[in-house]
Amino acid sequence: MDNNQEAFLLELMADFKIEAAEHQQAIINGILMLEKKPSSPEYEDLIETTFREMHSLKGAARAINHTGIERLCQSMEDIFHQLKEGKLFLVPSSFDVLYRATDALSLMLSEIDATNKSIGTNTLSQLIAGLDRIRQAPVIQEKMSFPVLPPVESATFVKPVNEVTAAKDTVRISTSKLAALLRQAEEFITVKARMGYYIKEIRKHGNTELLLLGKEMEQFHRSMSRMVDDLLLDIKTTLLHPFSALLSIVPKIVRDLSHEYNKEIQLSIRGGETEIDRRILEEMKDPLIHLVRNCIDHGIETGEVRMQHGKPAVGALEITVRQESGQNVELRICDDGAGIDRSRVIESAVKQGIVAPETAGKMTDSEVFALIFRSGISTSPFITDISGRGLGLAIVFEKISKLGGSIVIESRQDVGTTFIITLPVTLAAFRGILVRVSEQFFIIPTNSVEKAIRIRSKDISTLESKKMIRERGENIALVWLGDILGIAGKTIMKNEEHAFPVLILSLVNVRIAFVIDEVLGEYEVLVKSMGPKILHVKNISGVTVLGSGKVVPILHIPEVMESAIHNVAGISEMGTSDETESAETPRQMILVVEDSITSRALLRNIIESSGYKVKTAVNGMEAFGFMQNERFDLVVSDVEMPAMNGFELTAKIRNDPALSDIPVVLVTALESARDLQNGMEAGANAYITKGSFEQSKLLETIQRLI
Repeated sequence: MDNNQEAFLLELMADFKIEAAEHQQAIINGILMLEKKPSSPEYEDLIETTFREMHSLKGAARAINHTGIERLCQSMEDIFHQLKEGKLFLVPSSFDVLYRATDALSLMLSEIDATNKSIGTNTLSQLIAGLDRIRQAPVIQEKMSFPVLPPVESATFVKPVNEVTAAKDTVRISTSKLAALLRQAEEFITVKARMGYYIKEIRKHGNTELLLLGKEMEQFHRSMSRMVDDLLLDIKTTLLHPFSALLSIVPKIVRDLSHEYNKEIQLSIRGGETEIDRRILEEMKDPLIHLVRNCIDHGIETGEVRMQHGKPAVGALEITVRQESGQNVELRICDDGAGIDRSRVIESAVKQGIVAPETAGKMTDSEVFALIFRSGISTSPFITDISGRGLGLAIVFEKISKLGGSIVIESRQDVGTTFIITLPVTLAAFRGILVRVSEQFFIIPTNSVEKAIRIRSKDISTLESKKMIRERGENIALVWLGDILGIAGKTIMKNEEHAFPVLILSLVNVRIAFVIDEVLGEYEVLVKSMGPKILHVKNISGVTVLGSGKVVPILHIPEVMESAIHNVAGISEMGTSDETESAETPRQMILVVEDSITSRALLRNIIESSGYKVKTAVNGMEAFGFMQNERFDLVVSDVEMPAMNGFELTAKIRNDPALSDIPVVLVTALESARDLQNGMEAGANAYITKGSFEQSKLLETIQRLI
């Protein structure tokens, strides 16, 4: 094959991927609408439209010689041909078969370039046989079994079925090319900053001729700044995309989850025509899926429970998008379910040491709901490798924050919950506050800074061993940013009247005041990653280059706030640079029960390295004997052991009044759902499988439970 032919085939395949994704989503939308409105006036039009989409996808698949997709589309097309002629009516089980076929299409499209395919000849034949039976006798579908397909994660956004674009007014161009063009344009931000820096230097040090030149440069700088800003705005506008491109995945998700959780749900979507940066849509896919799943799983009750509370058996899920201002878009996800259980959130927060028991009862609803976004907060009583860790909403919050957005919760018991997300229309130029801490410089994102103030020592009070200042009638914790970042040396108060700068940062209703050495102004900066060799540095999200050429780290505010919350109680007294050494806190004792000498040594090393004291036992019987005579704060145990296994040990601990409150973590190679259930029934607090074992998971679980 010559180079020209190879290039043509690559281009043909690239075009097919885009076209196929559009047809596939349109097919799903059409089937969803047919199931939802079987007797609507648009029924015949929906059949015709969906039929055409199947036919077009079949033709495109034939062009690239993908016989699997072509055969599946042909079978679906045959069904819709009979629907068009009025010879067939779709029953509920028919839709189940059609959705399995669309899932298979999605999977085949996602694996178009993969060497190993999930759907082989046998699976495809079963799917086609199921489709053929719909045409022969629809009611037979009730008793059919179907192949299990692996989950599909589609990364392509496509237009919904009712969105029509005139070909003559558009040019199809890949997002990657536009993104590359935008990155090049954004480099001009640094050019603007450098020129501004040189103008300031000329004013500061220049003679009469240089000052005249500086004035001309200043005029040129203003003109160039306008051109750069206009260029960036125009490029960003080309990346705008209707929100419907993201929301089109929701109806299928809601249908699947409704069946999974045996709940009836009425979905309503409004404002899909609102436009937003396509890159934001791509980043919002996972948060949207998680929030929708959260509403259906934890929010909306089953029909039986709803009727007991005087509600309609069918739950409601509403998603609304609207342009909040010229710069922001608001996304609301609202359910009419059980609402958030305030007491369980507080219980989890107190257990994690995030909230003091004596202050928990004084918290407002908004403060309590904000805790849900904190890592480690969960209302689930049982921890496994994938749930109960309080990470889901924390990750949602993290992603939204990185986009420059915000999320808040409104909830009423037995009435429902609303997630309100505010997002920028485009990924705007980043603005940050340049600060000095000791001899080092950092950028703090402007959207995290609530206020900059100056305080004196007399403005500081101590409450429960924590330093506080009073702001807007509220006590706010005061911390030294240098302490959080591990920088030696801090601002020292020399006299009562000496004032020093403080920045009040806020994040989801949490406010903390940070002491710094100097505020140097606000800057428009270009964020650069730290490269693949430095994947992550705690409290740092990236770097930027100032006009002077100096490279400055950008603080990652969610991590900084989290670090501050964990360290706030240990901040040293004002007026001294020496940390007061507190009395050593007794180390907590953990009992490790494991019959394998290698695993026992590994667990002991991991846990001791994190500051805990460890005692080991070779089986459950020996461990229980130790517990009769010694005090332990937590037990980490294997399951399969001689003499007494982990399930038996856990049950024995729970049945002993003197030991029943001790947390038990089972670490085992047993991964089945039945084994997990056995661990839960025995009374374990957490169940971690060795197959997916990670040191951080174990330590995080121990920290949560102690």
